[in-house]
Amino acid sequence: MPLLNHLKRGSYALFLLSTILTSAAVHSAIVENLTIGNAKALALGNAVTADPPGIDSIHFNPAGLADLKGRKFNFKLLAAAMEFSVEFGGHDEQTQQVIDEYGYVDESAHSTSETSTLGLRIPFNEGIMEWPLPFLIMPLGGASYSPPGSNLTFATTVYAPMAAGYIREDDDPGRFMGEYLSLAKITYFSPSIGIKIDDAWSAGVSVGLSWQGATAATQLRVPNFALVLADQLTKQLQDQDACPDPSNTDPFINLCGDDPFGGRIGPYTEAAKLEFDAESSLSWNVNIGALWRPTGWFSWGFVYQFESSAEMNGTYQLTYYDEWVNLFSGLSQSDIWSMLNPIIPLPTGLKDSPYGPGIEKGKAIIELKTPAHFATGVSIQLTPAFKVNVDAKWTDWKVWDGLVVEFDKELDFTKLATLVSPYSTLTALTIPRQYESVWNWAFGCEYQYDQKLALRLGYEPRKSSIPDDKQDVLLPLGDADLYTFGVEYQMSPTQLLELGFGYMQAKADVPAGSSTNANSSDQFLNFIYNPYAGTDFKSEAKAVLMELSYTAEF
Repeated sequence: MPLLNHLKRGSYALFLLSTILTSAAVHSAIVENLTIGNAKALALGNAVTADPPGIDSIHFNPAGLADLKGRKFNFKLLAAAMEFSVEFGGHDEQTQQVIDEYGYVDESAHSTSETSTLGLRIPFNEGIMEWPLPFLIMPLGGASYSPPGSNLTFATTVYAPMAAGYIREDDDPGRFMGEYLSLAKITYFSPSIGIKIDDAWSAGVSVGLSWQGATAATQLRVPNFALVLADQLTKQLQDQDACPDPSNTDPFINLCGDDPFGGRIGPYTEAAKLEFDAESSLSWNVNIGALWRPTGWFSWGFVYQFESSAEMNGTYQLTYYDEWVNLFSGLSQSDIWSMLNPIIPLPTGLKDSPYGPGIEKGKAIIELKTPAHFATGVSIQLTPAFKVNVDAKWTDWKVWDGLVVEFDKELDFTKLATLVSPYSTLTALTIPRQYESVWNWAFGCEYQYDQKLALRLGYEPRKSSIPDDKQDVLLPLGDADLYTFGVEYQMSPTQLLELGFGYMQAKADVPAGSSTNANSSDQFLNFIYNPYAGTDFKSEAKAVLMELSYTAEF
């Protein structure tokens, strides 16, 4: 039975760390290009690699900067609203049998989770900020300069490659995989250059300097059968009055906890809360691109965004509830625990923690990778008024095979994780993610109504880089469809106004036992991040975007 206790507490440890790392990972595979803030790119379904959008070519294809002459500035306004919902169903036969046999109650079954409030991680401010509006508003902008008679154009802009966040209610069933979450990456300086090589060819390169931040909190439970067995053993000892005498301060073994009549930790017990906050003030990335226009009606382009990484320094707090503290404290006072501890470092229960009973704080470092991205596309002027853009895109999310977090000291939960997982050491933990590198298409068309007004439509089927067997509730997003439209209005020869709208919908159907990141029924392998083990769920995400852009000379 001590082995079962090792297993159950090790499962808590792995769950905690995977929450930290997944919160920093999943968003990039999902909101890519959604929060750049460029109205033309949005309206054309992000199919702009061969038809780069002005100063924001810095991101989409730096070669497009060569088309900008003189001095220009660009002001953008991004408005975005996103909501997530998860509909939990029933259990598989094995899980339901255990629930019925032992009288457990799973509050998430046959319930619905919804994100209720927008939450933001603000640069150089710890924690999450509750946004007072139902949608995000973000002003952005940049400038470019090409010396008279030069074939060079210099530019910089501010944009947001990532921006997403939410807050769930305290009793929301989705809180076991995210009570709140906010992720952001803001590129605040992006020195770039575009070069006009000849009449047909242009090339460009940009360097982005960015701030990145992440904050998250989650309630913790682990519905694994190891907890069922340990919980029932403790119950039998308590019912039979076979727990160690509280007056005996050194029992040989104590499975009843510090208080033999106290609470027990079962598979659906809320055992702890994790809060995590981290940021990096400087990370950098490089984009390169090229454009080929052999005729006036055809262009081809490509962009390659190199892989980059940010070392995010963070703090965390683990608040273990009374059931946890009671059980660990009793175990740590037993003779067998004292015998094993010099050989295998074991936890103490944190009853006498200087931060308060059951509270553990510390610092951690996560090296967060932004995977390489490649896009190529064509733009064809079918008629003098009608243009079509088509892009093919690839993102190397396979680099998220495993994520590593390093701690400043040995922690109670890493001591336990080393007993049940080859991915853990006393001061570091690796969480396997096993994402996929995928190809996506993007389509856009533009109709030049007259000399001043152009109308745009776009469609982007966004295949998720998260495999079906890795879907979860933290950011519940499967394959998505983005539908867009917009207008361009030439106010004067030196003033351009652009407006783009987008609507995205993503759905995922995750049968019980099908995802190792959320609801796996494999009791020997689902210690990592499976708070909904054996439970069906369906998720849906909706996003509404509006982007306004004004470009003029200065």
